[in-house]
Amino acid sequence: MSKNLITILDYGCGNIYSLNRILEKLNYKVEITDDPEKISKADKIILPGVGAFSVGIENLKKNHLENAIKEFLKKGNYLLGICLGMQLLMKSSQEFGNHDGMALISGNVISLERSENYPIPHIGWSQIQIEKNKNENKLIFNINDKSYFYFIHSFKVLVDNKNKSVCSTKYGVNHFCSIVNYENIFGTQFHPEKSGKVGEKLIQNFLDL
Repeated sequence: MSKNLITILDYGCGNIYSLNRILEKLNYKVEITDDPEKISKADKIILPGVGAFSVGIENLKKNHLENAIKEFLKKGNYLLGICLGMQLLMKSSQEFGNHDGMALISGNVISLERSENYPIPHIGWSQIQIEKNKNENKLIFNINDKSYFYFIHSFKVLVDNKNKSVCSTKYGVNHFCSIVNYENIFGTQFHPEKSGKVGEKLIQNFLDL
């Protein structure tokens, strides 16, 4: 598998067009697929996501994509989950009921809390705060603390082990994990593909892993 080929997992919930465009701008070939065999043999995978957790996890399970992702990760290759794609990495979600996730990272997805002047969904630019001793994380190489990224979400991730939280974000009364990392698994609650130059830099960092 060429290291210049990036696989985008298509499970019916992804914002694939914007992501495909920025990857091609960075001179990478893109394979968009829902084929479990291709996924398990990929070099790097991006799991994008827009929409409901229940629909996302159902699509991953019924199309045998969850098992393909787990087989892929056993090889030590890198995965990046974006927005819903990050949330699906967690063990559970409380979005419109209780749902099991892929449990690749121990954490839970819960609703953003309402506060005055902070509408939900959270749509727009917010800062990341790099957690203590996380500056060396390769996903944020040469990305400054307090950088702004673009968010679109109504639910937030709370990780059980704070060591897995690389960055957090404050939005009203909410303080949630905005970048997660556990071994070869990364996730961003924001959309790097919609975050201008700093988002492009983050994607390049992932491609360079």
